[in-house]
Amino acid sequence: MCVLCGQMFSEIHWSERALDPELVTSGDGETARRQNRHARTRLIGKVFAHYGLDVSDDWSATNYVVGNRKGTQQVVASLAELWPAAGRMAGRPLDPLDPALLERLRDTGA
Repeated sequence: MCVLCGQMFSEIHWSERALDPELVTSGDGETARRQNRHARTRLIGKVFAHYGLDVSDDWSATNYVVGNRKGTQQVVASLAELWPAAGRMAGRPLDPLDPALLERLRDTGA
């Protein structure tokens, strides 16, 4: 458990896990996990911007923080929780196949 926030770090979500969970939590495995996660978070941020939202990692890169332009933020533990939380904050479901979103991503080179 993290002494600063009391959070348990017992399980990494399947979408962010390498084949060997022991290697993911220390040393080079942890570095690669964080790099991959930050790249994924940047891409999600481009999608969320279309809906007036932003996303970032917490300091430990184990949770996502999704926020809106009104200053409301929510901390979620995984991608599975992130999309529904973002939809609630946006006031509508997020559609990754929205033609306007795809056009925006194409224009920005995402």
